[in-house]
Amino acid sequence: MNNEVFVTLKACTDYNDDKVLATLSQACELAGFPQVKGKTVLLKPNILNASAPERCTTTHPVVLRAAIRYVRSQGAARILVGDAPGWQPQDMAGSKTGLYQVVQEEGAEWADFSRGRPVDVAQGKLIRRFTLAEAVGEAEVIISLPKFKTHGLMYFTGALKNMFGLIPGLQKSAFHMRFPDRSDFALMLNDLQLAAPTHFAIMDGIMAMEGKGPNSGTPKHLGLIMASRSVYAMDWVASGLIGYKPEDIPYLGLAVQDLRYGFSPDTIRLNGDPLEQFRPQHFELVKVLHENDIIRAHVPDWLHRILKNLLVPRPVFIEKKCIHCAGCVKICPAKALTFVNGRKAPDIDYEACIRCYCCDEVCPEKAIELKKFLWGRGRR
Repeated sequence: MNNEVFVTLKACTDYNDDKVLATLSQACELAGFPQVKGKTVLLKPNILNASAPERCTTTHPVVLRAAIRYVRSQGAARILVGDAPGWQPQDMAGSKTGLYQVVQEEGAEWADFSRGRPVDVAQGKLIRRFTLAEAVGEAEVIISLPKFKTHGLMYFTGALKNMFGLIPGLQKSAFHMRFPDRSDFALMLNDLQLAAPTHFAIMDGIMAMEGKGPNSGTPKHLGLIMASRSVYAMDWVASGLIGYKPEDIPYLGLAVQDLRYGFSPDTIRLNGDPLEQFRPQHFELVKVLHENDIIRAHVPDWLHRILKNLLVPRPVFIEKKCIHCAGCVKICPAKALTFVNGRKAPDIDYEACIRCYCCDEVCPEKAIELKKFLWGRGRR
């Protein structure tokens, strides 16, 4: 079939430099790596925040090193590397994760993601213009380097969700405020792929994150590197591998319903090592909710708001763990968090809270839990 897309799975047990480079190279070749000779290539790792690699919040620096070396071996003229963390400075987050040092050691270019430029999306379903990092305009080939993780809002974050980092800094919060529902936020992510199509993806699944991803979960060994020309195909396979129904991942379910996004699971072909070799006996998932489908279609808006407050998990701060870093307050798109009475943990206005879980994503101390049926000001 001419439209088939390969998703390659290759075993890699640890972050040994030579082992990762050899495995990543094989995976890229089997997946049909694009022509990059003489071109400018943008590598987009996941740099959610300033976390050490062993927390499994970010793409591991050894995987980035291998990707730089492989892309250079294929003749790339320039290699740009960058991401826009949620609220922390890019250089600080890059240094803490070890990714900035790899870029310097390998002679690639650390791209400044703080400045943006407008990009029109003629075919967008929700968005007709994004402001994206200037490096997007310089790149002829864009490669996603995601970390294999669960996600509180999208349930899974892989090759496609990783590209939300093309939007500079706190500008991402505006999209959470504009599109608080999962389905609308997912459509926005799909439109982002139309604005800046990803040409290839390499997934760091050697150590993944289960449970409360994308930041507060638990490291989980999968021993896996994945590669594909399609971010949709990669995330479809990866989410199914750990136990999700891929169509329940909001952006995947919506993409298969709309031809503009160019994805059909029927075109996926697996190669490399057998899929079942990597299937974990247990992987803690974020529970899939169908509140938008069930509630919104059958009740008036005022009742929907009440039911959402009751049924959709809300963030709760654990006072003894909070270090008063204020990252959650800075990133909250709804301005629902405030510090009062000298407490370390902020109060939450649940009437204003849109359940985007940005606060949970950026919390460096796992000081936030997501709970249902709670009253009060959001602390315990």
